[in-house]
Amino acid sequence: MRVIGISMVLMAFVLVSCQRKEAKVDYKLSDEQLTHLMYDVQLSDAAIMGTSGLHADTLKELFWTRLTKTYGLSRSEIRSEIEKLETDPQKMKTVFDSIKVWSDTIK
Repeated sequence: MRVIGISMVLMAFVLVSCQRKEAKVDYKLSDEQLTHLMYDVQLSDAAIMGTSGLHADTLKELFWTRLTKTYGLSRSEIRSEIEKLETDPQKMKTVFDSIKVWSDTIK
């Protein structure tokens, strides 16, 4: 009887310890700002795809300048925000759902 009790406690411990722990990620930008940032990044990428060479480099630099001024973050901070978002599927879904709603209202 004790063996069964100990086995059940061990199994419960294993199940609880194997559950994925949600890490709290702190963002410098609000959800609305992240939505606008990701929209701006997508728009920038689309614009740059149509160019090449020096024009593409110049356009990238202009977009980075705009992003850093608009959001008040450095390039590395913006990249960090995007990387955090890429590792946070729940937040990513929220942001991209907001982008869809927001972009639909622009039409």
